[in-house]
Amino acid sequence: MGAALLLQTLAAPLGAALLSWRWPRLGYLWGALALWLVGCLVGGSYLLPVKAWQWLPLTLLVAAIAAPLANRWLALALFAGLGALIWWLGFATLIRGTPTLWGALALALSWLGWTQVRGDSREGVGFALGFIWLALVIGIDGSLLIAQLAGALAALAGFRALLGAFAGVSVTPAALALALAFVQMLAWQYVEVPLLALLPVWLLPALEWRLRSRPLPVRWGALIALAALGTGLSLWFVWPEASLY
Repeated sequence: MGAALLLQTLAAPLGAALLSWRWPRLGYLWGALALWLVGCLVGGSYLLPVKAWQWLPLTLLVAAIAAPLANRWLALALFAGLGALIWWLGFATLIRGTPTLWGALALALSWLGWTQVRGDSREGVGFALGFIWLALVIGIDGSLLIAQLAGALAALAGFRALLGAFAGVSVTPAALALALAFVQMLAWQYVEVPLLALLPVWLLPALEWRLRSRPLPVRWGALIALAALGTGLSLWFVWPEASLY
């Protein structure tokens, strides 16, 4: 069963990463298709989203639509508009009663705007480790489906980080911020994972950006150390008192 879960989670993101190597400008389109395929495998096939988690692949499609625009401010405006639409549709049943959900979207858009002004990080390994962090915490706290989707995002971000580091492919990792925020809100609202175990994940892309001019071993070493510490603390915070089995 473990091998089957890994295959469901990793195969499509690996294929998307390979297509990104061949057609890098369409990287997030391949990622959106891969995440949709993973969702179909683990949660049942669908065409039009009807559940909140089914809107998650569209967070990558937003990046695919906005990325080709030459004007970065127009791209940011389009990303913000489409991102807000996906947010509204994905959390339609909650948004009126929980307006703080918009705060996560604002954080994601602020991150993208910051990187538009100050420059993006190189590979996005911070996002890859962040999605691993979320996958483990969400899985332990009760949702294998959302954990697998986070794992698929981790695989996609990780494979693209390798392309950025060793193949010179531009991976524009800041666009993953919308997917990261969306997964966190799914975990908070539908799995009831405490925000205290979710929000510190943002430290990883922030640290990667801060260390972006340092040598790769320094950057990745610091990120892995922070991810291990943060994941351990978050798991301790949400670990069930009774056995899951």
